[in-house]
Amino acid sequence: MKAYSDDKRTRILDAAAELFAGRPFHKVLLSDVAKAASVGKGTLYLYFESKDELYLAVLFREFAGLVDRLRAQVSHADGPADEQMACAVREIVRHLFGKAVIVELLRGAVVNCPQTGEWNEKRLELRGIIEAVIRRGIAQGVFEDEHPRLTAQYIPGLIRSVCLFRPEGTDAETVCRHAEAFVLKALRKIG
Repeated sequence: MKAYSDDKRTRILDAAAELFAGRPFHKVLLSDVAKAASVGKGTLYLYFESKDELYLAVLFREFAGLVDRLRAQVSHADGPADEQMACAVREIVRHLFGKAVIVELLRGAVVNCPQTGEWNEKRLELRGIIEAVIRRGIAQGVFEDEHPRLTAQYIPGLIRSVCLFRPEGTDAETVCRHAEAFVLKALRKIG
């Protein structure tokens, strides 16, 4: 992306997020995004070359926000690891649950899941945060795990799967409680 006004870029992303969340991808027109962001369509193209690029930028901003929130909430080495893990699970569920724009990407219905350096770095950061909590739990004598790095990769994947293919009528709080209990039970040290 070229360096232009951060304010305009933010307005475009905000408008696009609202439109993508409210309509199917194919029904969102870039002219509608430009109008909602109070910029010209030509200005929108200065920031994003295509609707796919704009869509992915909206998703990346959401994902980066999730990682930033997790880092802020669970980075305290002195907190109980089980509480930090529960917090991380809840944050991931709330991030994924019911956001139409994210669910469509996860299903691959719009564009393939991005494999750029920026996305891969954020994925690694997310797994690193979760792995650090697991390792703290092991050090605190609360968790037992032979492969914290693998477990850190499983957790977001399990939650993603449940949020994407949840049984009809299942609400976010039920998923939060169940995912939290499931993950903590799997990690707790026996004995």
